[in-house]
Amino acid sequence: MPVKPFILIPLFFLVIIANNYAQHDSGIRYRLDGQYGFIIPHAADLVEISQSNPVGISLGFDKISFVEKNWKNCHCFYYLGVNLSHFSYNNPEVLGSATALSGTFEPILWKFNKIQLNLRSSFGVAYLSRVYDTETNPSNTFFSSPISFLLAVSPTLQWHLRDDLALNLSFNYNHISNGGQKQPNRGMNFPMLGVGMSYLPKPISLPKYAREKPNGQRFLYLEAYGTLRGESTGDNRQPLLGVTFGGVQRIGSFQGLGAGFESQWDNSLLVGANQRNRLIHAPFLSHHFLFGRVDFGQRFGVYVQKPDIYEPDKLFYQRYTLSYLLKNAVRIGVALKAHGHVAENIEVRLGYQF
Repeated sequence: MPVKPFILIPLFFLVIIANNYAQHDSGIRYRLDGQYGFIIPHAADLVEISQSNPVGISLGFDKISFVEKNWKNCHCFYYLGVNLSHFSYNNPEVLGSATALSGTFEPILWKFNKIQLNLRSSFGVAYLSRVYDTETNPSNTFFSSPISFLLAVSPTLQWHLRDDLALNLSFNYNHISNGGQKQPNRGMNFPMLGVGMSYLPKPISLPKYAREKPNGQRFLYLEAYGTLRGESTGDNRQPLLGVTFGGVQRIGSFQGLGAGFESQWDNSLLVGANQRNRLIHAPFLSHHFLFGRVDFGQRFGVYVQKPDIYEPDKLFYQRYTLSYLLKNAVRIGVALKAHGHVAENIEVRLGYQF
């Protein structure tokens, strides 16, 4: 059985934690949050099954380092952790529920007295209790694979009631799909408001370090990436391979702008004898949140070569990337490609920064 790329996501976060928290000068935090939201119907035929409000519960364990070396990576303190979530879509027969285990990265963006603003990103594996079936569940084209993945971004306002207890208020934008492993793969986007508590066994006091100008005002990178995608007429998975070349100009302590070009060969496309239709070429512009060795990027690409079987209005795409720079200038990561609200595939990436 082929190894699915998103199975490597937990290993990705283990590498980050191992590289950043070998020292003991750190603090821990436990989180419990409840969430309530709605489902975005990104196609007319999904409106009817989107008329329910999902509810969720989330348990988290996070660790924060106080070491100046780590702080200098991005001039910020940040939590790394794991998160266990359960979502009920309040439509048990069609949508069922989702249970997800994720790795999290959460920098502290702003802090004043007892209030702080954090930005948590989560990436992990989800189990779905109800998925698409041609006979028993044909209307649920959100999900077709029980094992899928979760990607979430959560701006969080944290108010410390006591040194060891804090109130959390968050906005969570969640996305679940199977990353192109099986069709249909339309994916689900469901924003949620969250309220919860954080418990800190040891009160956290953040030291003050002198802010310096970030190193590496600009950099170039070369990446190779790949995944296995299901064919449009079945479950048989075929390789997708690609290369990317790009550059980034830092425009502040946490942000950067970039551009690049990527080419890929998608063997899952049913193109008949015209093998050129498996080739896709696209230049792109990008925005980056740069937190030390972690780069959360958003790319907007325009097709200059695409398969004939793509819809005529499929001119653009987005790609969301999460990568980590190892000490030897090697970058590892994952990425999600989408057209609007519809996810196409998830990829594993290996690159070099110079």
